[in-house]
Formats: sequence, C-alpha cells, structure tokens
Amino acid sequence: MKIVNLLVAVLALGSALAWGQAPSPEEVLVRAEERGLFGIETPTFHAAFSIQVMRGEGTEDLYAFRVWAKEFPDGTVKSLIVYDAPELMAGTAFLTHSPPEGDPRIWMYLPALGVVRELVGQEAEGGEFLPGTGITYHEVAAGFTYREEYQPESLVEEILEGEPAYLLRLIPSQPETRWSEIHLWVHREEFVVLRAEYYGETGDLQRLLQVGELVEDELGVRPQSLIIEDLAKGSRAVIHIQARSAPEIPDEYFLPENLPSLELGSQ
Repeated sequence: MKIVNLLVAVLALGSALAWGQAPSPEEVLVRAEERGLFGIETPTFHAAFSIQVMRGEGTEDLYAFRVWAKEFPDGTVKSLIVYDAPELMAGTAFLTHSPPEGDPRIWMYLPALGVVRELVGQEAEGGEFLPGTGITYHEVAAGFTYREEYQPESLVEEILEGEPAYLLRLIPSQPETRWSEIHLWVHREEFVVLRAEYYGETGDLQRLLQVGELVEDELGVRPQSLIIEDLAKGSRAVIHIQARSAPEIPDEYFLPENLPSLELGSQ
C-alpha cells in the first residue's frame, strides 16, 4: 500500500502495454504487493475474515477476525487485527506499525489480563500468528511483502487453471532469509497472487499458497479464499474473506495505549 510505488508501477505498466510489451518483473511484484493479502489497493480498508486450521493429527480449529488498516502521511501502514472467535480469545488484538523502511513494530493486547505488550526480537520475527499455520507475526505485520529480502529474477507468462498469469522467480537479496527461493504466479490483469511456492535451504518445497475462486465486490476483484499448506508440519490453513470495505478509520484505532478502551464498530 505504498502509494508512490504504486503510481510509478502503474505508469510504467501502462507504457509497456502501450508498446505491446510485458511489464518488468519488478513492476509486477510491486503491483502484487500492493494488492496484498486481501486484494485491496486502497490505502485504508476494513475486512472480516476467518481462518480454518487443519492439523496433521486430524484436529481442526476455526478463528474469526476483523482487520482495520490505514496508510499514514509518512508512508507507515498501521493495522489492527482483532479476534472475534473462538470465544476464549475474543477481543485479543494485534497492532502493527509497518514503516516504509525497517522492521515493523507489533503489540499484542490480552483482554483477560488487560495487558498490552510489544513483541520484540525472535518473538515478533519468527513466532507463529496461529499455531499450525506457518504464518508468522512478521508476515502479518508486513503484509506478505517480498521486495526487502528478495529480487525477482525472471518473468514468464503462463495459464494457471484457466487464468492468465505471470510467473516470477524470487531469489534472496539479503543474507539469512527464511526461503531459498519463492515462485509467484500473479494474475496478468488483476495482479492478485494466484499461487506461491516457498522452498527451503535444501531446495525442497516447504510451503504452498493457493488462491481459490476470484470474486468481485464493491472494491473490485479479490480472492474468495486462500489455502496455505505447511508441507513440513502436515498442516493446512484456509483463509476465508467474508467482507471488505474502504471506510474512514479514526487514527485512535492505531495507538497501543488505546487498545484496552477501544470500542470498535463493525466497519
């Protein structure tokens, strides 16, 4: 949701298409990141979603959330995710501040204790947001961004399950990255990520993300669901997006000291 980068990518993409050329790998990656997890290019949005977690031993859990996100004048994107279910976790919140450069800051609010605490170090960088999903706090905070740590090396046009797509191969540009290689299939017209493959140090496929059916709402085209498989742990998480909108959101939603007293509306 970095507006300047998006405008540059859109102008470059329009110029490329006018000359009958494919956009560069960097331009496609910028557009894909701008669409994000919820397929929203607006700098401010609200969404309701659920995550169904299926673990290898046959257990299944269902979580429900609401999220509010807003881009501030300095380019910092702030997001608030609040649990609606299960009942035991209802009201638990994660607040993230993701600056244009550098690591995000993450706070967690535990309503049962009335405690707000900041997650730091390995807890924020590598801790799982939900056990069994393979999704880390850092990924939730950063919005599944890639450009800080990976460089797109190639761009190939393919048809993926009937949808026109660009295939990007991402290789690490920084030391000690989580993945040795990432393959992204990005819709050629909507720039939604349709599929992502994540490879470990030994070159084995460790995580797989697939998008279900694309649907359209008042904000445009979006995934109806996303399926994330942790192949190493044998677990599977399905993210269902129930609704999304682009309302005005008060700045007060994004202050850590306000978390215990916030009265959140449905939008």
